[in-house]
Formats: sequence, C-alpha cells, structure tokens
Amino acid sequence: MTTPNPTDRVLSQGAKDRIIDAVSRASDELLARWPRLTGFAPASATKTDGTPVSSADLASQTILVAAIASTQPGAVILAEEDTATQCRPGTNVWFVDPLDGTNLYLAGHSDFAVLVSGWVDDEPVLSVAAFPSESILAVADHEQATFTAPDSPPEQLAVHAVYCDLPNIREAIGGMHPYEIDRFESTRTLVDVARGHAAGAIVEMCGHATWDIAAPAHLISASRGVISDEFGNRIHPHGTTVDFGYLVAARSPTLHKRLLHVLAQTTSPEGTAL
Repeated sequence: MTTPNPTDRVLSQGAKDRIIDAVSRASDELLARWPRLTGFAPASATKTDGTPVSSADLASQTILVAAIASTQPGAVILAEEDTATQCRPGTNVWFVDPLDGTNLYLAGHSDFAVLVSGWVDDEPVLSVAAFPSESILAVADHEQATFTAPDSPPEQLAVHAVYCDLPNIREAIGGMHPYEIDRFESTRTLVDVARGHAAGAIVEMCGHATWDIAAPAHLISASRGVISDEFGNRIHPHGTTVDFGYLVAARSPTLHKRLLHVLAQTTSPEGTAL
C-alpha cells in the first residue's frame, strides 16, 4: 500500500481550475453529440454488463482523464469506461463517470451528468458534477461547496425516493415536505439535496458503482448536509463496488435520522425491502 502524500490533499488553484474546465469541456462535447440536438444518436456498443457505452462517453472520458493525469501525476484514476484502471489500488484516487445516465442521454432525455471526484486517504478533496443540458455546475472543494445554476429552489422542498417506495415515509415526514418518487435519477436527486433544492432522499443502490456516488456524497457533506448508508455509516468509496443497499441524504440531521428510522422499519434483517 502506498503512503498518502500530504501534498495530494492540497490542490493548487491552477489544478482545480483545469479539472473544472475539463468538466465544462466534457459537458460541451456531450451536448455537441446529444441526440435531442443532433437528431441522431452517437455510435454505441453494449458492455459485458448489458449497459451501453457510446462515443460520447469515450470522448468525455478522454478529456477528463487527461486533465486529472496532468494535474495529479501518480494518482489512481478509476474511470467507468476504462476497465484497465478499475483494479488499481491507491490512496490518491479519482472517480470519473464521463456520462452518468447514458441510456437517458441516448434517448434524448435531459437527466444526464458528468462526475469527477478526488479522494485522498478516504477524504474528499475536489468533486465536480455538471448537468450539461440544465446548465447546472456543482463544485465541492474540501469542506466548501459552490453551485451555479439558472433555476431557483422550489417553494417546498420535497423528500425523494429513487428506485424505491418505502411504506410509512409519508407518515414520518408528516406535512413538512412533499414526497416524490423517481422524479429524477439518483445523481440529480442527490445533487439537489446538496444545493438546497430537495430536503432529503432515499436512494436504493441498483447497480451503482463508486464513480456514481463519490461526487454527490462529497457535495452533500461540503454543503453541510448529511449522507450515509442505511446504517448511518459515512460514505467512503473504495475500488469500484458499492457494498451497501441504500444512500440516505438530508439537509438536516433531524430529517436524516427520521429517514434512517423509516428505512430500518421497512427492511428485513437481511437488508432487503419488505
């Protein structure tokens, strides 16, 4: 195992700017190939896990990996579309999802994202999430988060369930918050919690990998929200595999505890929803 270098935790402003700029350029590349704008889908293939990968994924990934490699020499880059990187150990690790929501993107849907997240010795240092079609950019720099977007928070912040619908959740949140099911995919929902556009969320893990959750987890904690697994444990992405069943996120510790309680009531001892 390599020993973490303290300098890895301190990115220069120039390095941060290059990585954020790479996310913006990758976003532009995705929009240039987006079927809703072009009228046709980019070339794609099916991976061994049955999910698609397109030329847009690969073009975006090339931009992102080059920027990280040039600013973080020696870092481990776990990129979704590069299986050769996915078994490398390290303490300075960057998770890259060049096109989160490929199926939706290929169908012309607007709910897709670019995700980059750097972690050193299990602590996040820089995370960027962009939603190109919505002009949303979210950046977490250690314990600070900033958001750029054209939209305003809704008058009432909802609690969201993604890929699940848990009994008793409406009773638990009472009349404090609306309850919405699968309004957005998990990444957008979690980033909305981070930027104060949602009160909380319970997301069932359905084939998620670490590059899907690393950036949203950092954004929520950096914006003073709370995020954990279904047992209340902090999120520490390792390798590529997510080894828990749910993400639970909220703007306040009180709501987070309520959502954890609801989840505990509606799962079996084996951890599966009743």
